[in-house]
Amino acid sequence: MTPFDAVADYVRRHSDVKQYCVAYSGGMDSHVLLLLMSQLQQESSAFELRAIHIDHGLQDESAQWAEHAETVCQQLEVPLLVEQVSVDSDDEGPEAAARKARYARFSETLYASEHLLLAQHAEDQAETFLLQALRGSGLDGLSGIPKKRRFAAGYMGRPLIACSQESLREVAENNALDWIEDPSNTSEQYDRNYLRLNVMPLLQSRWPALAQTLGRSAHRCAAASQTLLGLAQQDLDTATIDGSAELNLSALKELPRERAYNVLRLCVRQRGLRMPRLQDLIQVMANLVEASDDSHGVVNVRDYVFRRHKDRLYLLLPSADTQPFHYDWLAPFDPLEIAETGLTLTREQCLEKGIELSPDASVTVKSRSGGELLKMGEPAFHKAVKKILQESSVPPWIRDTIPLIYIDGKLAAVWGIAISVDYQANGEPIMTSPVNIDTDRADHSLA
Repeated sequence: MTPFDAVADYVRRHSDVKQYCVAYSGGMDSHVLLLLMSQLQQESSAFELRAIHIDHGLQDESAQWAEHAETVCQQLEVPLLVEQVSVDSDDEGPEAAARKARYARFSETLYASEHLLLAQHAEDQAETFLLQALRGSGLDGLSGIPKKRRFAAGYMGRPLIACSQESLREVAENNALDWIEDPSNTSEQYDRNYLRLNVMPLLQSRWPALAQTLGRSAHRCAAASQTLLGLAQQDLDTATIDGSAELNLSALKELPRERAYNVLRLCVRQRGLRMPRLQDLIQVMANLVEASDDSHGVVNVRDYVFRRHKDRLYLLLPSADTQPFHYDWLAPFDPLEIAETGLTLTREQCLEKGIELSPDASVTVKSRSGGELLKMGEPAFHKAVKKILQESSVPPWIRDTIPLIYIDGKLAAVWGIAISVDYQANGEPIMTSPVNIDTDRADHSLA
């Protein structure tokens, strides 16, 4: 299949798509893709076409590349959006950091249901397969580059993924295209460049159909990965506690080890986080899932954490220390937003939970500082708030976010947990409902 046929086939298979955006770097591959899409658009006018150029600011000539992109798009009569990004190198290296910044800007600018088209080809797919294999990746990694996937508000597509780079070069030369050669493509400090410049030519000299063969392997890995993904979703549904995003540790323990790993991977994937390494999963299983019943351990995994509380496993962002708070809540008790936790209290909620607020009362809402006692029980006795929280279902890492409500200087309630016998509306009993805390704010939960 020629590059033109491949692009035409992609558009034909998505006849309902009305908007396409080509990620145009100025290099040969993206220039060919932009040319072919503009030809199709001019032939049928069945869809709108635009291009986006990302200026990473990593090369001295980057401003000239943006000007080149504007010139080419004007010649092709394709609207162009030029976006500048800041690349902050991270522990995954400059390539990954640039890609992260680029994709973030793609995500911000993509229209609803629009297809963002990238110009990766068969050699890119082969290189990705080999790189993932050298990193010890599983089926997900070996699946390589998908031809289409959901992305932001629309989709990301790669119509040329089965085409050889040689076929793209033929199109470029036949149409006398003028493209940019990124000097960083010759730097062997990057793994992909080293593979492309040194390893791939050697392998292709022995196996000329290398790119197509590895592409088929990637496709088969993708099919197998999808099958396992379906099984993992079934297991995740079974292990997820109703009404929450936490996992039931007992359910995880009953699964064979590899299936439990897949549940954890899927849980992370659905949160949009970086996939855990095998050693991370082994640590989560050993230190949390299979630990003793009284364990409350934490396993740090890249930029998130797994935590255990009772029979539940939580996936959380690393939590910052909760800042103390103190609010005077004045009549008529309009909604009170506690900025430190994200919780908003209303008078109606208090009444629903059995807390009576008198218009003449002096009400204070604050975080615990230690040593607080709550009057409860019949006959009445004073119980330490610390003990009440320990006996509750509230995970330890969000207990400091739970507001204490004082009425006329006396502790009236531990929000969502218990009410003093002196302040129960209509003789309501101690609360047993779950704490109504915004966990996204209070404990940086991703649940």
